[in-house]
Amino acid sequence: MWDIAIIGTGLAGLSCMRQLKASGQQVCILDKSRGLGGRMATRRVTGPIRVDHGLRYWPSEASAPELAPLTHELIEAGVLKPWAVSAYELQADDRLVQVEQDPVYVASSGMSAIAKYLAQGFVPDETLLTEYRAIDISPYGQPDDIGWRIECEGGKVVMARKCAIAIPAAQAADLLATCPAETFSEMVLEKSSTPSASPIEQLRAVDYYPRLTVLAGYGQPDKNPLDMGKLNPDGWMVTDTIGTSTEWIGLDSSKRAIAADGSKPETTLVIHSKTGFAEKYLDAGDLQPAASALLRANARKYGDWIAQPSWFHIHRWRDAVVRQPHPADTLIAAPTLVCGGDWCVSRPVAYPITAAYRSGQAMAQALIT
Repeated sequence: MWDIAIIGTGLAGLSCMRQLKASGQQVCILDKSRGLGGRMATRRVTGPIRVDHGLRYWPSEASAPELAPLTHELIEAGVLKPWAVSAYELQADDRLVQVEQDPVYVASSGMSAIAKYLAQGFVPDETLLTEYRAIDISPYGQPDDIGWRIECEGGKVVMARKCAIAIPAAQAADLLATCPAETFSEMVLEKSSTPSASPIEQLRAVDYYPRLTVLAGYGQPDKNPLDMGKLNPDGWMVTDTIGTSTEWIGLDSSKRAIAADGSKPETTLVIHSKTGFAEKYLDAGDLQPAASALLRANARKYGDWIAQPSWFHIHRWRDAVVRQPHPADTLIAAPTLVCGGDWCVSRPVAYPITAAYRSGQAMAQALIT
């Protein structure tokens, strides 16, 4: 029996976990995936090749002041380093214009290193339960002291006095829908964020923009699709303001460390699609045509070789960017059950991870008090 179970190992779940642990709670955290981090996702392709297909970079202390203490800690721990990246926009008539870019940080081994750092001290298969997909949650105990039974795939069960659900809103709604109909009675809703709407209705109201992300490698270092006289060879990214398929393309390999023998990493690119393009393929069984279309579109703009990678992967993000947020830092579904994530936006943020971090803190505070 745990004091608190947290479902989801994105930044919201991990920041919630750290605060709860610091307060002396006995906490376990579980996630459906093998790895940690949610959108702080890094894919290990082959050997040492790692590519960030989620969070592009971490903002500076000045750009995201709410994250500043954590940012400083991650830098001091050697997890984050500055990314000497130059930002460009592709504008009308295929004009490439350099734009101002606030300082940003990356992790040499991939952005998932942030999640691994935050989860330090948690023991795999004991307090850190990966590949635990929660499929059912139900209350137990008395109405004024409700605990939670969380059933996972494979018959695994986690019991906790309190629970924080830190996953995309639609997934949280599906999970809460497995509760008995009477669970969220008016008595339980007494402390909810919006008593006029049930927690499931509030979660269903949250909406996201989808995105497709292509990761591509080219078998050798120093490939570059654009005129190096115009670009920063240490790192570049381009926001496409005119195209219909691509939102952003970046030289992901410029985040990686040069080997001890001086050799550079294989050139890798990351391409994020526009929402409209992603929506066309969102329910497709085969995403390879979408990946090929994105590679060809960028090859026409930046260099024929982009359409001929040595390898590529495509990832479907159904919940990429919040379109309609929940207007509070956490959704209190019951006195001992809270939900949160980057979809909780009580006030505007420049970076979604700020909302995720803030929500994690709010979930922890709600469960402690």
